[in-house]
Amino acid sequence: MRLRAGVGLAALVLALPVAGCGQDPIDAYCADLSSHRKEMADMLDAGTSTALLGHRAMLSDLAKKTPPDLQDEWQTFLGAVDGLHEALGHAGVKPSQFVAGKPPAGLAPADQRAIIAAADQLSSDDVVAAAAGIEQEARDVCKINLGL
Repeated sequence: MRLRAGVGLAALVLALPVAGCGQDPIDAYCADLSSHRKEMADMLDAGTSTALLGHRAMLSDLAKKTPPDLQDEWQTFLGAVDGLHEALGHAGVKPSQFVAGKPPAGLAPADQRAIIAAADQLSSDDVVAAAAGIEQEARDVCKINLGL
């Protein structure tokens, strides 16, 4: 089973610049998105789902500051990222060992299936749609173009 990490990751990063500007909380969210441009670009350039795991703290911070209309999207997206993190942790696998959408050899079949299922969730229709919603709002409201 192949992970479509590039699609999910690209959608996520593009989605990050999503929330709106105008009121104090929205201005703060837009400012945060802008301040994390380099990290988001680095995450996207890595081209792997595990790059998301290395940026979970930043993503969680952005999600906490999101406007109310994006909370569901962020929850869906972060839920998928956290699901992969948990599957890897349960199997005792470091994110760096999860290469090209495949867990390392020698894992129990149940752990392999759990990791693959969690990774595939990142490119599921729900997660891709959530990321697209985040991206759209970033462009429309924050007027942020990450140049990705």
